[in-house]
Amino acid sequence: MSSLPADQAKAQALARFEDAGPAHINCGQAVLCFALLRLGEDPGLITNARYFGGGIAGMGEICGVLNGAALALGARDLVLVRRGLQEPPSAADPLKDILRDFAKEFGSCRCRDLTGYDLSYPEGIEAFKKSEIRSRCADYVRWTCDRLDPLLESAVTTA
Repeated sequence: MSSLPADQAKAQALARFEDAGPAHINCGQAVLCFALLRLGEDPGLITNARYFGGGIAGMGEICGVLNGAALALGARDLVLVRRGLQEPPSAADPLKDILRDFAKEFGSCRCRDLTGYDLSYPEGIEAFKKSEIRSRCADYVRWTCDRLDPLLESAVTTA
């Protein structure tokens, strides 16, 4: 599979995130999907981020997009090693910057703070789905993909 340009990868990931039907993926999966498409890897691997939505299994903790970003950087490192390139130095510091900047931009890194809903119960999920706040989650996906893309570049250019 060949690498997609950032705008196409982001559009595909967001389309799946915004889909209300069976093709829907959660926010963490959307960020991972973006990264896998950029890296030229199988987007089916988004199953690895299945439980990140709603702040890890709907419990309202760290926003799924940030978990997805961490997983995406691990995927990048795996791709570089598998392609016979030296694993890059730890991405912990750039990831910390993303987390700090996300909190500054949006007010928190916690899903429950960002959405205002308890997604650990069916009633909270239904209320969230009916609210306008869900559109903000797409903004979090976009922002995170944009911040993540430069960190993926070393693996994208080697595809």
